[in-house]
Amino acid sequence: MASPGPTRDVTRDDIRGFFIEQGGSSTPFFTEEVAEALECPPEAARRYLEELADRGEIQTKRSGESTRVWWAPEGSFADDAQPDEKQFRDFVSAVKDYAIFLLDPDGTVASWNQGAERIKGYSEEEIVGQHFSTFYTDGDVANGVPDRNLEVAAAEGRVEDEGWRVRSDGSRFWANVTITASRDDEGAIQGFTKVTRDMTERREYEQQLEEQAERLERQRDELERELDDIFERIDDAFYALDDEFRYEYVNERAESYLGKSAGELLGRQPWEVFGADETEPLFQKFEAAMESQEPTSFERYSDSMGIWEMVRVYPSESGLSVYFRDITDRKRREAELDRTRELLEKAERIANVGGWEIDTDTRSVFWTDHLFEILDVPYDEEPSLDEALGVYHEDDRPIVEHAVEEALDAGEPFDVEVRFTTSDGDVRWVHVKGDPEVEDGETVVLRGAIQDVTGRKERERELRRIRDRMEFALNATDAVVWDWNVDEDRASFYPSAESLYGTTVEDWDDFVEVIHPEDRQQARESIERTLETGEPKREEIRILRDGDVRWIEAPGHPVQDGDGSRRVVGVARDITERKTYESRLKESNERLQQFAYAASHDLQEPLRMVSSYLRLVDDRYGDQLDEDGREFIEFAVDGADRMRDMIQGLLQYSRVDTRGDPFEPVDLDDVLVDVRSDLQVKVAESDADVTVAELPTVHGDGGQLRQLFQNLLDNAIEYSGDGPPRVHVSAERAGDWWEVSVSDEGIGVDPEDADRVFEVFQSLHSQGDYDGTGIGLALCERIVERHGGDIWLDSEPGEGTTVTCTLPAVEDATE
Repeated sequence: MASPGPTRDVTRDDIRGFFIEQGGSSTPFFTEEVAEALECPPEAARRYLEELADRGEIQTKRSGESTRVWWAPEGSFADDAQPDEKQFRDFVSAVKDYAIFLLDPDGTVASWNQGAERIKGYSEEEIVGQHFSTFYTDGDVANGVPDRNLEVAAAEGRVEDEGWRVRSDGSRFWANVTITASRDDEGAIQGFTKVTRDMTERREYEQQLEEQAERLERQRDELERELDDIFERIDDAFYALDDEFRYEYVNERAESYLGKSAGELLGRQPWEVFGADETEPLFQKFEAAMESQEPTSFERYSDSMGIWEMVRVYPSESGLSVYFRDITDRKRREAELDRTRELLEKAERIANVGGWEIDTDTRSVFWTDHLFEILDVPYDEEPSLDEALGVYHEDDRPIVEHAVEEALDAGEPFDVEVRFTTSDGDVRWVHVKGDPEVEDGETVVLRGAIQDVTGRKERERELRRIRDRMEFALNATDAVVWDWNVDEDRASFYPSAESLYGTTVEDWDDFVEVIHPEDRQQARESIERTLETGEPKREEIRILRDGDVRWIEAPGHPVQDGDGSRRVVGVARDITERKTYESRLKESNERLQQFAYAASHDLQEPLRMVSSYLRLVDDRYGDQLDEDGREFIEFAVDGADRMRDMIQGLLQYSRVDTRGDPFEPVDLDDVLVDVRSDLQVKVAESDADVTVAELPTVHGDGGQLRQLFQNLLDNAIEYSGDGPPRVHVSAERAGDWWEVSVSDEGIGVDPEDADRVFEVFQSLHSQGDYDGTGIGLALCERIVERHGGDIWLDSEPGEGTTVTCTLPAVEDATE
C-alpha cells in the first residue's frame, strides 16, 4: 500500500495570496478548490478561511447542507473584487450534484439549477411557477408533508427531511432535503431556499449493511494488521532531549513534522520553541518517564502538527529518546469503522434484523447483539450450534436443521419462515436466511440473518380469515368481486365472470359488449365520472345473458396502488328478481293511487249531495220538525262531513310516497312559523301556549314536513284536557339524525296503546269527546318513514305526551 503524498503547511498569508492571484475576480471557491490549489489539507485551508472571514477580509456563504463557498469582497485584495448576486446565482445554477432552487412564500418554484434538472428531470420552463408539492408522493401530499415542512421552516428557520420524491417521468428517488426560510430586515418571510440531494445510492447501501457487516469487520482486522505492518516499515520521527529537556538531536522526519530545522531546535527546550506551557500533558509525561526511568508509550493529538501521533519515550540518566509517528490515517479508519459498526447496529434495530455466522471447521456460532434480543436469549455467551438450533419451535426445528446441514454440506442457500417460543411462552415467527460462502466447492463459512416477522404473519392470517369470510359471503349471495386495472385495461373476477355474465370478460370492451345497448352510455359516463372525481360509482344496469335481459348492481370504488397505477374494484350481483318485484310494486302503487283518487272523487260527490239535501230539508221544513227531527238532521250532516274528512285524510295518506316533492334542505324554524300561522285561530280559541326552541335544518320534503308538524301540534292542542294547552317543540342531534319532539301536558295515553295510535282509523276517544278522523298520526308515521326515520310516543295517562320523530341531518347546515 502506497504512502500518501506529502502536503505542505499553509499560512494565513498563503490564503490571502490565493485570492490576490485571482486578479480581483469575485468568483466563489469551494474549500477543496482552495486546498488543492495550495497543496494543503482541506482542514488547514478551512481553518484559515474561517479566520479571514471572521476578520471580514473575505466573505462566505453556505451552499447546500454542509458545503461553503468563499470569495474576496470589493476592496479586500483588488479594487474591482466585488461578488454580486448574479455571480452567485450563476455559480448555484452550475452546480450539478445538488438541486438548489428558490421557493416563493406559498411554495411555488421560483428558480431552477442544473442539479435540479439532472436530479428531478424537469426543465426550468416546465417547473418554474409550479408548486413544489409536485416532487412529493401522493401519500405525502395527502398527509400534508409539503405544507408542514414550509411551516416548520418558517417557524424554526430551516427544516431537514428525508423521503421518497418523484421525478418528472414518475420514477422515485430517495432525497435529503433542506428548506431554509429567507426573511427581510423586518423579519417577514420572503421565500425559501430548497436544497435536494439524491441519496438513493445511500439508501440502497443502508439496506445492504446487514450483509456487509461481517465482511467489514473482517476487513477492519485486515486493515489494522496491514497498517501495523506499514508503520513498522516506516522510519519514525526521532529527537533526543538532555536531562534539562533541551534538544540534542533531531532527524529529518522530525524536522518535517515539527516545522523547524535542527538548527532552530538544538539547545532549546520545546516549550520555548513552540510557545507552549510547561504543564502541558506531553511534558508531564516526559517528567514522569525521567523520574521512573521506565519506557512509556501513548497516543495523542498534536494541535501544533495537526495529527494524531504514537509517541514512544525511552528515558536514561542523560535524557530522553523520543520516537513518534503519524497515526492519523489509522485513527480516521478506526473512527469510520466505529461509525460503521454503530450504523449497522442501528440498522439492525430499525429493521428488527439480527445477523449470525457458523464456522464450518469448529461449528461455533456467532450472534449479533440484536439477535439475542429478537430470540429472547440471555447474553451470557455465544450459543453452541445445538443450542442455536434448539431455540426454534419443536415442530419447526427439523426445517432449520435440514436447511443448515444442506448449506454446510452442499453450499445451498436457504430461506425459511419458522416459529420460536419466548421465555414468556409466546410463540413468534422469524424469517431465517442463510448464505454460504463457498471456495473450491467447499463451504468455508455460513452467514445469515434473522428477522422477526410476527406482525406480518398475524396480518396474513387476518387477511386469510377475511378472505375466507368474503368467499363464504360471496358464495352465499351469488355475488362476484371484480377488479379492473384501468391503466392496463385488464379485468379479473372472483369466482368468475361467467357465473354472472354468462361469458368471459377480460377488458372494458368485453364488459361493454354484455351491457344492454340502451344502458351502455350510462355505464360509460358512470365510470368516467368515477375516474375523474375519485368518488365511488353506484349504478343498476341491464345486461344481455344468453339472450335474456337481466338486471345487475355493480358498485365500484377507485383505488390507486403504491406504484401509481389506477384500479376500480367492486362487487356485482344479479338483482333481476328485486327489479321485477319493484316494477310490480310500482304498478300496484299506481293502481292503488288511481283507485284512491277515483274512490275519493266518487265518494265525495254523493256525500256532498247528502249534505246539501239535508241542509235544504232543514231550511224548508225545519219549523215543521220537532226537536228530535232537527237533532237527527244535525247528526246526519255531521256524519257526512266526518266521512268527507276521512276520505280526504285517506287520500293524503295514499299520496305520501307518490305525490311528494324531491328532498332538499328545509329549515324547521320556517316550517313552525307557517304551522303556527295556520293554527292561530285554534291557538287563540284554546288560549294555548306554544313554545319552540331553536330548530335545525333537515333534508326532506318541505310540504310534507309542514303537514307533519301541523298534525302533531293540532293533536297536542286538541288533547290538552281541561286547562289551557301547553306545548313545546325541541330538537336534539343524534349522529346523522335530528330527534324532533313535540311535548304537551294533556290527558296522555296508556303506554299499551302507544303503537295503536299510529294505525289508520284508530282513535282512543269517542267522537263526542274529541274531534278527529283517526288518520292524523298514521299520516305522520307515513311521512316520517318516507324520510327514512322513526316516530314514537312517550306518555302516561294524565301526565302529558311527547311525540318524537327522527329526520335526516344536512351536512354543514347551520344548527
